Parts: sequence; C-alpha cells; structure tokens
Amino acid sequence: MALSDDLNKLAAQDVVYLTRSISGIHGGGPTEVFRGRLRQALNGNWVFTTGQNGVVGFLLGNVVQNTWNSFESAATGVQITIIFQLGYFLGANAQIDEVIVLTSVIPMDFAD
Repeated sequence: MALSDDLNKLAAQDVVYLTRSISGIHGGGPTEVFRGRLRQALNGNWVFTTGQNGVVGFLLGNVVQNTWNSFESAATGVQITIIFQLGYFLGANAQIDEVIVLTSVIPMDFAD
C-alpha cells in the first residue's frame, strides 16, 4: 500500500503509538513511547498529539521521500518510519539520526 494510504489509515485510528529514539551514538539512547492520535494540519503537515488538548505533540512535517517509509504486517500493524538526520558525531564520524515510528500496535517491549 502507498505511504499516503498508510498515513490516512493511521489518522483514522483512535489510538496510535509514536516511538522516538536517537541512533548512532554508541548504539543509541533511551526510547520514548507516546500514545495519541495522528492528524494532518490544513497546511499539509502531519502532527501527532497526546492528551485531550494536545498537551504533548510532535510536528512531523510533510512527507519527504526516502526518509518516510511505511510497512504493514500482522505483528506490527501499520508502521511508518521517519528518519531525521541530525548530524554527525565528530569523534566517531558517525551519523546521528532521530527515528520516529508511528504504529497502530503498541511496541512489543511495552506490551503486558
């Protein structure tokens, strides 16, 4: 299915999970998981919000080819991965990325 179809499918869900992590620094840092909703703003940007009044939110921006990808399976549900290149770690000459994963299924590490 096309990325735009998967985004619209997640936007129609009552609950979406956003997982945020940094990779590239000695294997990465902590992983944050948020439960909320995905919607598209009038200007075309995609926004993830939590809470009744959107107390916490992430402005994800517009779809950028090659950094936004979608996948669907029985285990993960609809999954969209967004990679933001933050820069390079000078000492190790390694790329540092922020990885956002939107999914309709709670990440396995957080399930009961």
